Amino acid sequence: PGPRPIDLRPLPFEGTWGSASTICRIVAGELVTRELEASGALEGLSRKEARKRVNAEVGPRAQQLAEQVAATLRATGRFATVEAVNGYINISYDASAMAAALVREVLTQDTTYGHAAPGSRNLRVMIEHSQLNTHKAAHVGHLRNICLGVAVTNISQAGGFTTMPVTYIGDIGRHVIRCLWCYMTFHAGEEPPAGISRGRWLGDIYAEADARLSFRDDVLDFLHRLVQEDPLFVAAVDRMLKFLWRRNVEGEDIAYLLGRISSQQRIRVEDLRDPNVLVPFWPIIGDQLRAEAERPAEPAPQGADGAPAAPPAVTARERLAEWERLAAHMDDWWPQVPAWQEQVRHTFQLWEQKDPEFVRLWETTRQWSVDELRQIFEEFGAHFDVWFWESQVEDAGRAIVRELLERGIAEISDGLPVVKIDEKLGLKTETYRTMPILRSDGTTLYSTKDLALTQQKFVDYHVDQAIWVVDVRQSLYFEQIRKILELYGFEQAANSLHLAYEFVTLPTGVISSRKGNAPMLEDVRDAMLARALEVIQEKNPDLPPEQQRTVARQVGIGAIKYAMLARDSNKVIVFDPEEALSFDGHAAPYIQYAHARGCRILEHAGVDDADLLARLDHLTFGTPAPEEL
Repeated sequence: PGPRPIDLRPLPFEGTWGSASTICRIVAGELVTRELEASGALEGLSRKEARKRVNAEVGPRAQQLAEQVAATLRATGRFATVEAVNGYINISYDASAMAAALVREVLTQDTTYGHAAPGSRNLRVMIEHSQLNTHKAAHVGHLRNICLGVAVTNISQAGGFTTMPVTYIGDIGRHVIRCLWCYMTFHAGEEPPAGISRGRWLGDIYAEADARLSFRDDVLDFLHRLVQEDPLFVAAVDRMLKFLWRRNVEGEDIAYLLGRISSQQRIRVEDLRDPNVLVPFWPIIGDQLRAEAERPAEPAPQGADGAPAAPPAVTARERLAEWERLAAHMDDWWPQVPAWQEQVRHTFQLWEQKDPEFVRLWETTRQWSVDELRQIFEEFGAHFDVWFWESQVEDAGRAIVRELLERGIAEISDGLPVVKIDEKLGLKTETYRTMPILRSDGTTLYSTKDLALTQQKFVDYHVDQAIWVVDVRQSLYFEQIRKILELYGFEQAANSLHLAYEFVTLPTGVISSRKGNAPMLEDVRDAMLARALEVIQEKNPDLPPEQQRTVARQVGIGAIKYAMLARDSNKVIVFDPEEALSFDGHAAPYIQYAHARGCRILEHAGVDDADLLARLDHLTFGTPAPEEL
């Protein structure tokens, strides 16, 4: 057999720091079996008899081997004791000697301690992370991607791999078109409010565009939740609608609303003769919600066990607040949504046709966002060898789709170019499914561009392994990209890796832009820095102001990084700013403070690295207590 790991386990003796190994018994068993088989001593014996015959000789042989190994290990002088007992090797460590050796190694190698020689691994790795979008504000959930991407890059480089950190910026797509449509239609020529950067302002404009264009969907979703969650609401609105119906000769739409609400079904705009009938209908909803919100609170109902029942997921006041938010735009937004959606489609065509004026606007506003992204990346230590741009792989993506069709890897299905991956791989069970790779109108999908981008990594940058740092929701997607490229002929695709990570949530629940509780990255960073500065001013009031700000930035940014990296990537992070800034327990400030105290102790003692190296062989670290082992 070839090389195998040596079994090491902690010594089971109280007050002893060391390891035990069964390697000699394992080797003895193999040697004895081989020798007995060669001599014919096991011929004619049953399996049980043969095992008994072998075991009879293993003990003495194992002890003989263990004594030889123990003697060799003792001669190194690196261990407190080495014993051969019943064929086992028991090694006790000399805490002082090992600590001294470790400290010497750390001081000698300095910042390269634990690193392999650069380029010593014969593998070229490209790590893609921090795939933020232009024309859109980054929120706190993006911090995990940035911090994880930087950490993985550092680990890969320290491991001796030739490592290329890259980012892939979403500078075109539906979000960009929507943002620019809203800018041109409602904000042309404006400047951002005081104190708001241009990049952040674009993010606000995108949020406005999304709210305008999805307004009808939001209204209908709200209605659907009401009729699903509250039977009393259904009964009250049912009575109001009947009242309107009796007085409305042309009441087909009112009848439709009545029927849908009474049967607790979703209302569909396409089934209304006049979709705008929902505008005068909206106050009826508000009257009922207001009556519910103003009704005196009743005692909490009891569950089957007599304990108070769980409170409702959404209170009457919260429902009323959501109605009021939608009501503020019901008259002016609801009727306009179809026209706005058509304008967005026209705006998309301006991009497809590369209209010069539109492209100039896109380039200008893109730069506003990029300036902000560079600042974010710099603060969190994200440095990239290459910036890839979504806008630059569209044509290459269309070309790869044409070639996939020509080679029979892709086919047209229901008007769409798709790859039936399972079928092409000959799989009988559904595994990778079918992936669309281009829209029927010729516009690109994410898959169109990711296929082209990954091909570029393999061809132009000679990458052996492509790593995508992207959240867990995209796991199947990247498996599909990888398999299509394998079918295409890229052997490197088999080594590609999707490094998935779970979501970031808040103590109040899941981050949701729709709920309005998705804290912007910029706001979280500023709040953390402000809170860190308060703590520094409280603990070190005599520090010069400039030094206080420097330390506060180190503590604040460090706290965010640690919070994003302290949990396994497959675990959800509940991000609590107060907990992240704690000077007690598992938080960055605690670790930073411990390091600062250690440095200050050495400083007061007048001990530097050279002094430590000279005195290491004479240092005594003591014997650890059993509970410390």
